[in-house]
Amino acid sequence: MTTTDQPKQKKVHIETWGCQMNVADSEKMLAMLKTENYQLCDTPEESDLVILNTCHIREKARHKVISRLGVLRELKEKNHNFQIAVTGCVAQAEGKQLIQDSERNIDVLLGPGKIDELPRLLKEKVISGKPQISIGFRRHEEQLEIIKEQASLAPTESLAGKNEVSRFVNIQQGCNNFCTFCVVPFTRGREVSEHPNQILDNIKNMIATGAKEITLLGQNVNSYGLDLVERGDITASSSGPFYDILSKSLQVDGLERLRFTTSNPHDFTEDLANLYRDNPKLGRYIHLPVQSGSDRILAEMKRKVTLEEYWQRIHWLRDAVPDMAISTDLIVGFPGETEEDFQATLDLVERVRYSFIFAFKYSSRKGTAAARFKNQVQDAEASSRLAKLNAIQNQITIEENEKECGLTREVLFLYESKKEPNVWYGRTPHFRLVRARSERQLAGVTAQVRILTANKTALEGELI
Repeated sequence: MTTTDQPKQKKVHIETWGCQMNVADSEKMLAMLKTENYQLCDTPEESDLVILNTCHIREKARHKVISRLGVLRELKEKNHNFQIAVTGCVAQAEGKQLIQDSERNIDVLLGPGKIDELPRLLKEKVISGKPQISIGFRRHEEQLEIIKEQASLAPTESLAGKNEVSRFVNIQQGCNNFCTFCVVPFTRGREVSEHPNQILDNIKNMIATGAKEITLLGQNVNSYGLDLVERGDITASSSGPFYDILSKSLQVDGLERLRFTTSNPHDFTEDLANLYRDNPKLGRYIHLPVQSGSDRILAEMKRKVTLEEYWQRIHWLRDAVPDMAISTDLIVGFPGETEEDFQATLDLVERVRYSFIFAFKYSSRKGTAAARFKNQVQDAEASSRLAKLNAIQNQITIEENEKECGLTREVLFLYESKKEPNVWYGRTPHFRLVRARSERQLAGVTAQVRILTANKTALEGELI
């Protein structure tokens, strides 16, 4: 093929909203598009294709998408070859209605379980001139086959367009738990696990291109691999398939740190806690979402865990690693939440002393059981409770960070500040953000840092 015969290179701009799994999905789509001669670019204005990879967890998600499409409409009017793809959980939840509301500005609409179809549907839109839609969920066996076919397309380029130090690897999609407030089972489907060999290959590929830290992702990582065991695709130790994939990942050459999220408390085991004690590469931090400190509310949420059982997990972790840093998710204003229920949440926060929390007002989501519950809490009351909860946690975060002053911590540096040259940011094993100055290149370097000062957001240190 001569130079003139080669297809013209196209540019894609990707905007990712929501969780780390969306980031991993966006990087996977980028890997697919690179085989179609696309190159990542920084702005919609210079692109041939814009992908909006969306999140549906919070309310008004659809409005955010429609608003962004309105901004992009001008580019589409100027360039009729310009394409827009909407992917992710809003695409799955809203479907054809989203295309109608956007005045047909969407060329391709894909649910999270169908992103492998993106290149084909982009071509079919050009041929047919009609918007292309692929949502819903495949049968479990079919999904596993698609995952195997996509194994060679493991993403090696990050969304930043460079090889980053910390990367995400999806090990599982979907959730079987059906908490009454959550849309994930409806937007991501049932649990489907990737084969351990594919996961290990992904990790090795990312380390080969500069990664030092890997975070394994799943809606409920603790139940990873149970579907593969049931099918007979893998065997597992008595500690379970998730424990096994963690153990194998920790042995990969070049990996300095391994993290995972999200870990549901109801199937978190003592063996997992002890793995932190036995292998420093896991760090000294875990995200363990509880959602409420009230047993009554936990039962209404169908969280499958009691407060006593949650405390058992906390004790396992801090018996294994006494200074274990823990974060959590909390919802205030859940239907029927009383002042006593809310106070139980405050008591839990003060007793655990979380490093930080992700706290939200309850948001009613269409199709979930809680949307039909009576005794909905007034928005003003929920806002007041959220402010009170955040104020208490902010003070705890500051106090816990200030305890770091005077200590020396091992910091894996991740990136240089865009605004301040020679200012570098990294994280301790406890996942605390550290800021330090150096004239040398620190991205990917692990160094000893003496902590000098601290605030709610970060620690300030000096290299030793």
